[in-house]
Amino acid sequence: MKKSVYFLSIIFFAVIFLNTGCSNDNPKNKKIIEEPKNEIKENEALIQFLEQSGNFINNRRIPTLISAEDVRANLKKYLVIDVRRHGDYVNGHINGAVNVAPGDLVSYMKKDVAAQTYEKIVMVCYASHRASFSAMMLQMLGYSNVYSMKWGMSSWDINTAENKWSKRISDKYASKLETKDNPKLPKTNLPEIHTGKTLGYDILEARADTVLKRLKFEIGIDKVMENPDDYYIVNYWPEYNYKKGHLPGAVQYTPKLSLIRKLDLLTLPADKKIVVYDYTGQHASFVVAYLQVLGYDAYALTYGANSFMHSKLTNLKIGHAFDKSQIKNYPMVQGEMPSVKTAGSDNNTAAEDNTPAPIIKKKKVKEEEGGC
Repeated sequence: MKKSVYFLSIIFFAVIFLNTGCSNDNPKNKKIIEEPKNEIKENEALIQFLEQSGNFINNRRIPTLISAEDVRANLKKYLVIDVRRHGDYVNGHINGAVNVAPGDLVSYMKKDVAAQTYEKIVMVCYASHRASFSAMMLQMLGYSNVYSMKWGMSSWDINTAENKWSKRISDKYASKLETKDNPKLPKTNLPEIHTGKTLGYDILEARADTVLKRLKFEIGIDKVMENPDDYYIVNYWPEYNYKKGHLPGAVQYTPKLSLIRKLDLLTLPADKKIVVYDYTGQHASFVVAYLQVLGYDAYALTYGANSFMHSKLTNLKIGHAFDKSQIKNYPMVQGEMPSVKTAGSDNNTAAEDNTPAPIIKKKKVKEEEGGC
């Protein structure tokens, strides 16, 4: 009997030992093995994705600008997105246009509209700067049918033109132009960016959303000329126009060629404010959208060369000078909805003969619950 009890006791304690002291489930007995982490350089992942997905900055299609005449003639086919302040939209907008704040664009395009059902999606603002900046963001995100209406609502409406473009054209710094070549800086590294994402498109989407919500991309000529040494000024013209006269200290970069890594992109400073200017500020807004996504502290010169050498654009045969011929003065509608009341009249008829395109919303797909 004693031997049986003794034998059972040994078995009992052996079972306890096996279930506790040597158990793999006991955290005290587990070795913590740390797997080496692969460092993701987000700036490298992003630039590689962008350059392999269409080379947006140098694509011949950029800037995707469209005339007010084209928009008015095709309201049945186009979706018009007005990115102006809501109060200005209510006071008068293109019939059928939907008002979306730039900071909401990424979410709006993903969730609320079937973009591929429209022939073109047209961004509009006051002078085409905010719209061009937004259009470039959406182009990079894969919406290849997105355009900016050239000259903005200043081309559609005379009141907007008088308060925006017509007020900002100037020759005030034309006498300060220089013709000498200014050298580019030595090549350096891309700015660091940190989104917590690992895939190129996910990094791009996070950056685009952040930049659109911040919406700080414009700078005026007076601000630049107060302390021009504070900025790295990019003249985004062909070299033959650069030689005709440019802002003091400006460095020439060839449109649709220079801004790739193999050429001159890395000559842009990652530690200084960059000001990009073109003729009108519209192409520059496309460029600055690209640069800000990459992490550069870049700004577009509002109204471009029109803001400081307007007459010389014509006299030097450079072109792209704003004048009254760009103002079409088409009718608008007022109110919260696309068609309520014609701006500047007392009737309630629609402002356009053709019915604008309906806003086709994306179907909401019920997600299935997943398991492990």
